[in-house]
Amino acid sequence: MSGVVPGTRVRRTGVVYLTLLAVGSVGALLVARRMQDPASVLAALLPTWAGAYLAWSTYRADRSEAVVACGPAEVADRLADAVRRQWEAEAAMRLAAPHPLPVAWRDADPVLAEACDAQGLAGRGDEIVDVFTRRVPARRLLVLGEPGSGKTLLLVRLVLALIERRATDDPVPVLFPLASWDPAVLDLRTWMERRLVQDHPELGARASDAFGQVTLAAVLLERRLVLPVLDGLDELPPAVGALALHRVDEALPYGCDMVLSSRPDEYRAALRPCGAVPARLAELAGIHLQPLGAEEVAAYLRDDAGGPRAPAAERWSAVVEPSDTAGPVAQALTSPLMVSLARSVYNPRPGERHERLPDPGELLRLRTHTAVSHHLLDAFVDAAYRPHPRRPCRWSADRARPALRFLARSMDRGRDGTAELSWWKLRHAVPAALGPVLAGVLLGIVAWLLEGIGMELTHHFTPDGASVRWDQRGGLGVVAAGICGGLVCGLAAGLAATTLCVLAAAPDVTAGLVLSRLADVTTLTLAGMVISGFALGHRPRPRRPAAWDRGALVTALVAALCYTAAFGNGCGAVHALLYGVAAAAIGADGVRAELTSPAARVRWHFSGQGLGRGLQVGLLIGAGILLEGLLSDVLSGGDGVQYIAPPHPLAAFWASLQTGTVFGVACVLVHGLRAVPVDLGTSVDARALLANDRRTLVTCVLTATVVGAVSIGIQGWCAVLSGSTLVWGAEAAGGPVWGFVVGLIPAVLTGLAIGIRQSAWGHYTVARCYLALRAGLPYDLMAFLTDAHDRGVLRRVGAVYQFRHIELQHRLAAPTSPSATADSPRAPQAPR
Repeated sequence: MSGVVPGTRVRRTGVVYLTLLAVGSVGALLVARRMQDPASVLAALLPTWAGAYLAWSTYRADRSEAVVACGPAEVADRLADAVRRQWEAEAAMRLAAPHPLPVAWRDADPVLAEACDAQGLAGRGDEIVDVFTRRVPARRLLVLGEPGSGKTLLLVRLVLALIERRATDDPVPVLFPLASWDPAVLDLRTWMERRLVQDHPELGARASDAFGQVTLAAVLLERRLVLPVLDGLDELPPAVGALALHRVDEALPYGCDMVLSSRPDEYRAALRPCGAVPARLAELAGIHLQPLGAEEVAAYLRDDAGGPRAPAAERWSAVVEPSDTAGPVAQALTSPLMVSLARSVYNPRPGERHERLPDPGELLRLRTHTAVSHHLLDAFVDAAYRPHPRRPCRWSADRARPALRFLARSMDRGRDGTAELSWWKLRHAVPAALGPVLAGVLLGIVAWLLEGIGMELTHHFTPDGASVRWDQRGGLGVVAAGICGGLVCGLAAGLAATTLCVLAAAPDVTAGLVLSRLADVTTLTLAGMVISGFALGHRPRPRRPAAWDRGALVTALVAALCYTAAFGNGCGAVHALLYGVAAAAIGADGVRAELTSPAARVRWHFSGQGLGRGLQVGLLIGAGILLEGLLSDVLSGGDGVQYIAPPHPLAAFWASLQTGTVFGVACVLVHGLRAVPVDLGTSVDARALLANDRRTLVTCVLTATVVGAVSIGIQGWCAVLSGSTLVWGAEAAGGPVWGFVVGLIPAVLTGLAIGIRQSAWGHYTVARCYLALRAGLPYDLMAFLTDAHDRGVLRRVGAVYQFRHIELQHRLAAPTSPSATADSPRAPQAPR
């Protein structure tokens, strides 16, 4: 749902109308065969399509008006609700037991934050919202703190408190983890817009025309209905710190509410760039988080262990002695992160016995606070995955640690400039050619089966129709593979289809059969590339010869040589070279990259431009067939044998028309099926996006099947009514069902190609299988990530995952992450 009732009603009305129109047109064509003048029925149908276009345009306009009927204020309200649910779930896991740590703060150094009219900002706990709303008149706050001091959790509490107090038309506080921002590539406002669309995909929808050609996310940012809470300036590379601060100042000048968090040293370095003018944020008030007190830490750990007099709490007596504030353990336990880790490692959960857990007294044997920190970080994974009688554990610590280490290293390398994990980006961890090759093999096999079964069924019900040739099947799958993944994908599909054809013809396999099939599949790969270039390219016009795709030219030359060797003449070489030149000049030009985020569903985007491009593809592909047929006598040496196209001019014309129609409809489908985002009112966690993205592929197949089969079937039936004796190379004795059955196959394959291309689920499936075999990751990776989140190892930020703290990620990602340091005892193991 889009959350707009009128839009739902308009969509349902449009679907019913189009269904009735298609059924009525097909029914009229079926009845026309029994009439004395079938052509009159066709002539009567043609004017109705003008009215159909008008009705469709009215439907789209009404739908657009319904979608934009909700203004920016309503969209902001929906965003606030989504953000609240997102961080309430996270806060329940991090802040609830036994109670939130009493984080306190003081005024920051005036050199770092010099708001002239800010009042005293010292406070603790839930006072953070009063500090921001009442004591900082400009509502611009800098939160400084050492590693693990609780900056992120304090910001989460601030976000939730601001949403709770939010009135109508107030900005929505949104927490943006800056670790995924590359300031050298994107300005802050553009990055925030993309982040909003990624975490809340409905904001990627186009806003009303009154706001221009922009998304709803851009409208919210432009109208200052989003309060940016920027977390982790220190997590950016030091070399871009000053640039990042400059970008923040550009995007959020004085007058814009904002919250920014960082470590003090990194922020000071960003303020003092070498050889450059520093960027200072005007009217920025600052607070500096304070270390936890020894008494507060002792009370927290004892309360979590069952109370001050509980046996498990007594184990902390010697460790958190208030008089020993200078020891390594006391120094390490001044940060909320280390206290939380110590609680997880040494305190029992409900139903556990403390006798089976490690003794916190072992921390006293460590000589530095760094060793204590490393020991707690190393022991945390064992503690998170220790077995529990009330909570079965699918993965042991020994199985989980290698997977977490691989994920931490992948995130630490920052291939795409982020320190986060999203399932749709796992495709970067597998060889680039693996996905297209597997998709091509799948399409080649499916096409071979569908074409063969379709021919068998047609021959069974219409004995006078086409004869079944299993050694000639699979070509449509090669076209779909070329659309889906270009040259590599198409050639993989062609190789799979050729292999099946050879096996079907065994033992009567000849060199001519193999060469002709190889020539066919390479030529059809080029045809798929042409369709992809026209449908998805930014500009479907020829490039300069210097920029042509040489791989397409080589493939065309190989196809021409194979045709020549198979037939002993020039049949097939003309259209192979024609498609090769077209693919080199257009097919590889401007094709859009894969979606960077998962799709939720698809919609049919009807446009005159799409129809125009489909017409261009149909004319180009049909011209190759027609030219081949008109020159067949010359190319074949006059032997009269039919090879690629019928030698008779009229038959060649109908063959070119019908073939061009198939490819033209495929181009319209590729251009028209567009991905749209999910509803803000639905969950935006990874599982929900994966399920929605998986449904996208099914929707693509179903939509393309209906539209393509009806379009191609009607065209084939019109060819019969107009006097053509052949339909798709077979006698027209199959009756009216013949054209629709044949049109069903390319429609299904085109929809499958579009779905694989636009949805991220297929790439994720390939990636998780590959990583399970090569890197030891669990096959059910989504369940593993969800379980790691529930155990506190990962935290969820929108639809992506991050490690609980950047220090834990860096520790796991280290080249050698031993379970014990040189001066520390062996890390505790989970009880057996």
